[in-house]
Amino acid sequence: MALSAANASERAAQMLALTIRLGERLVRETECLEAHRPQDMYDGIEETRNLSNLYRHETMRIKADPTLLEGLTPTEKTKLREATEVFQARLRRYELAVTAAKTVTEGIISAIAEDLSSRRTQNAPYGAKGKTVDSGPQSLNYGKNA
Repeated sequence: MALSAANASERAAQMLALTIRLGERLVRETECLEAHRPQDMYDGIEETRNLSNLYRHETMRIKADPTLLEGLTPTEKTKLREATEVFQARLRRYELAVTAAKTVTEGIISAIAEDLSSRRTQNAPYGAKGKTVDSGPQSLNYGKNA
């Protein structure tokens, strides 16, 4: 999917609308992450993914062919530049929220794995000379066949 524009002004207007909408989606998802409610992001995740892909595709096209935006008025350039700066600030905040959520999740999983490992080690069989045998890291598989 690509933007369909007859001239640079139309493309700039479409990029402006895309940048603003994607920025709004990032604000919403950042709020969900900061409120520790990532499940609330589910309804809009597909839209965010589609907008992100379109934004990435279009910015790559413009970078490869700058003439796509050739002939913009100073006002159009300013609007697009300001929207991009706001978007980038929102993107940095979103990145921090995602990194924090990832760090917390990894910490929880690590703590659970360590706890399970220590519990399993207590029941480890005795080896030579009466010492327990450390069987190494354990799986967190809780399937019916585990």
